[in-house]
Amino acid sequence: MAAAERLEAQLPEVTAKGLAVDLAWSSVKVSVLQRGQRRLEASSYLTDGYGQRQLIEARPSGWKRMEDVAEVWQPSRLKGVVVRPHAGLPFLSAGQVFEAAPVVRKWLATSHVPNRAERYVKSDWLLMSCSGRVGRITAVYPHHEDLVVTHDLLRIVPKSKTDYGWLYAYMRTKAFGGIAQSSQYGHMIKHLEPEHVQRMPVVEPAAEIKQRVAALVEKIMEKRRDAMQIKAVADDLYESLIDPEGTSLDSSVGGPVPINLLLKARRRLDAQFVRPDFRQIDSFIRSASTRPVESVADVTDSVGLGGRFRRYYGEKGTPYRSAEELFDLNAPVTKRIYSALVPGSDEYVLRQGWIIMARSGQVYGLNGRCLLLTEAHEGIFGSDDLIRILPNADAIHPGYLLMVLTNQKFGRPMVIRNAYGTSIPHLDPMDIREIPVPRFSEDVEEQIGALMEEAAVLRDEADALENEATALAEATVADFIGVHELTSSHQEPSRLLRAKL
Repeated sequence: MAAAERLEAQLPEVTAKGLAVDLAWSSVKVSVLQRGQRRLEASSYLTDGYGQRQLIEARPSGWKRMEDVAEVWQPSRLKGVVVRPHAGLPFLSAGQVFEAAPVVRKWLATSHVPNRAERYVKSDWLLMSCSGRVGRITAVYPHHEDLVVTHDLLRIVPKSKTDYGWLYAYMRTKAFGGIAQSSQYGHMIKHLEPEHVQRMPVVEPAAEIKQRVAALVEKIMEKRRDAMQIKAVADDLYESLIDPEGTSLDSSVGGPVPINLLLKARRRLDAQFVRPDFRQIDSFIRSASTRPVESVADVTDSVGLGGRFRRYYGEKGTPYRSAEELFDLNAPVTKRIYSALVPGSDEYVLRQGWIIMARSGQVYGLNGRCLLLTEAHEGIFGSDDLIRILPNADAIHPGYLLMVLTNQKFGRPMVIRNAYGTSIPHLDPMDIREIPVPRFSEDVEEQIGALMEEAAVLRDEADALENEATALAEATVADFIGVHELTSSHQEPSRLLRAKL
């Protein structure tokens, strides 16, 4: 009885005119509930995605079902057994696939990976997230190939090569994302099944639009692949300078440590700092340098971290980026922040030429990742969870410093050795300032730095082309359904959209 009384107290007051509170609601035809596996989730009918789908499907022509233009399938569930690095099959999780430069973190026992052939992806496929944040789309790039990719991504295989470019751009639109989210099911973790996506509508553009989008997508893929190749050349050059012999790093899990290493710096007794392989890398760096080794503090104007601040989000605010979004491949802007309400907001605004570093997370993941900011990042409001590194251009090429901090073999280990903490390790600016910077001839450093900058510019150009292709697809969909003022898929449908319905 007491529980019933508490529940009754939480219910909205009912008056003669109805509910006393203003609830979002809409009428739905009974026929709609008899198809599409709606599962009676009322929130689905209040999204713009649902309304857009109804408008598209109401047209007698000009659109097709996804199943008519592409195969949509999902591998069987994978329960892999993790083994030591390089001892099994390299594996990518769903989140890693959307990163701009994913690095393999797990290897799975070969004998425990059934149907291995269906775990690999091909360059002419698209991948779509089907749980959590459903509806995210990415192409397959060289760093995805020859790796076991999680079953938690739907495989979208265009039936015709001419449809690839349009499908890629169309599935990146807010309209398609809204349709996907209106079709999801589940309570805490949302899901989509292949059959849900197969029944989704795909707007058919005019031939000239389709060709234009296809040309843009082709340039996007070309620039991103070129950027990866250029970065690989720069990595090889740097690694050949540090260790010309290609020595294998010490794989020991422990060993003796000189007492003087424990008496300096801020070790916090974290044994990771004095791991045998990290000490070996430090030795390589100091012996390979042709000029005196310097520290990050010596070649930068500042290395700092802003304090925490309260966030005020709004549609008309400054674009806001979390650390994760900055390292994903051209992630859409999902939040805007009213920067004028943040004390000392200028220190959080990102500037071209800076290097930003994620300062928390797992040492095998986001923590310690670095990015050279370009013109595309100028004016974006960055998270307080980013270490801002301002290179001194007179002392070092920013691109070369980026290589020193990010090279997977000899750079990143010098960063993450400073991580401290248990469940969520952190990095502090004062430790980053002490990271050793090997110095070589100005010509060599300039060559490496220029390659790193060229790769960053190519990625930005690809992002700009991708945004252009997506905007063209957005405009095509808007023209088709006759709605040009759409709200977020998480909001109540706009008045214009409801009028159309």
